[in-house]
Amino acid sequence: MINKLDELNKDQLKQVIVWTLNDLDNAATSVNYQKLDDKVKGWCGMLAEAVRHQIDKAYKLNDTWYEEE
Repeated sequence: MINKLDELNKDQLKQVIVWTLNDLDNAATSVNYQKLDDKVKGWCGMLAEAVRHQIDKAYKLNDTWYEEE
């Protein structure tokens, strides 16, 4: 799977992340996912939050890196 990620360009990688976050948000909050129990919905919500946190962390590292130059 990592090899496939290496083949994607920047825009494709961003789109994959957006799709993933949308899927996690939908699973965590949507009534269309009625077959998912609350535990799974909660886990999806926590995973979406973790992905957003990692994006924010990387963004802040970029800001710090650029300030040092």
